[in-house]
Amino acid sequence: MVQVMTQLSTEARAAVGELLLEILEGKISQETRQAILGLGDPLNIPAPYGHLVGYTQGYQMDEVKLAKDLLDELRIICMELIEKQPPT
Repeated sequence: MVQVMTQLSTEARAAVGELLLEILEGKISQETRQAILGLGDPLNIPAPYGHLVGYTQGYQMDEVKLAKDLLDELRIICMELIEKQPPT
């Protein structure tokens, strides 16, 4: 049975946090890619983080192109999260 994390481990939190910072900075470092690869199966990481982890693990593009594509993914995730919020 596959166990899905209900929350991010300290290691995952650090790696995803660094990934988010680098997305905003416009370039994903090799160190961050390695840390993301070390997190294992993205299906075991809760949404929406698992999606970003899987995207990062699955694509071998240059650091700037990856950051741009991840920024687009993050934009979609943010829009979906806003849509799920109750109206104010």
